[in-house]
Amino acid sequence: MSGDDGMTVSDGLDPETSHMHSEGISDKYSGASQSGAMNEEQSRPSRLPLFLAWTMLLVASPIAIIPWRIFTIGEPFWWPWMHGIILLLLLLLTLVLQPLKPLRRFAFIIVVIFFMGYAAGWNWGLIGFVQSTDFWAAWKIQAPMGAFDISLHLLRLTPAAIVLSFLLLTGRKRQRFFLVKGDPHAVLERSSLVSTKKPEPWIRVALIFSLVFVLVAALFMVAVYGVSGETFASNWPLIPVVLLIATMNGFNEEFTLRAAPLGELEPVIGKSNSLKTTAAYFGLGHYFGFPSGVIGVILSGFLGWFLGKSMLETKGIFVAWLVHFLTDVPIFLFLIVGGVA
Repeated sequence: MSGDDGMTVSDGLDPETSHMHSEGISDKYSGASQSGAMNEEQSRPSRLPLFLAWTMLLVASPIAIIPWRIFTIGEPFWWPWMHGIILLLLLLLTLVLQPLKPLRRFAFIIVVIFFMGYAAGWNWGLIGFVQSTDFWAAWKIQAPMGAFDISLHLLRLTPAAIVLSFLLLTGRKRQRFFLVKGDPHAVLERSSLVSTKKPEPWIRVALIFSLVFVLVAALFMVAVYGVSGETFASNWPLIPVVLLIATMNGFNEEFTLRAAPLGELEPVIGKSNSLKTTAAYFGLGHYFGFPSGVIGVILSGFLGWFLGKSMLETKGIFVAWLVHFLTDVPIFLFLIVGGVA
């Protein structure tokens, strides 16, 4: 700024004052720079919650029992107890360590799933215990056609009931864990694995994907297990049972293994990390499922990532459940109507 006599403000300062003035400006900008760096560093998410999420999901998955069953007669009796103790200790850490407290509900969910013996290939837990009883063995033999399969999936709904009750009782809203329809017409966000030439609604992409996945799953089941026309012909009245079980299983797995964990993970470790961790857990959990083996892990892992992405972007469970239901139908057709052991 200039004065009336043409002298600038800096001209009116003596050398010492001018020097102090420039140092003050320098210190101000230096302090602002340091403050910005500190804020940037503080805004970075802690790696500890991400490490906990990966550790808990891998410990709860069957990854540690796969080598036992491939190269030996099976895992020792104490093996699952060791995993259970590790999970309980990690849950305890989320209750006492401040950086991990936002994941305490997530940790509880994983502990419930593990100790219930659900969806991880472990031959233990409450569900495994019930299935090992004489009553259950007798029911399996005496049950009317299709009734045993329905009762099995009702039993497997137990973890979902516990997790749902826990979340509601601890103050979580249904929207937080995606137990709402959401917006099926929300636009699919582009990613390195899935993208479209033009913006497409999730429901359209999901239906196309379901058709492809159903064909892949059916071809895999035919190639691995074969098809018996006589068995299908004699068991066709069980098709309504297949549809009912696909409905139940679709909801059960989507809520228990995806919606509930995602709702707790995504706000803490971000969208990408939460999708990767839950997809890995879902894929590994199908190593002993249908389809099984490495192919089963890859297909189920991608499906888990895709359906998790649909939940986060549609803000609801409907699209994920629909895809899961449609892809389960051919699998349960082979298992129940086709008589695949």
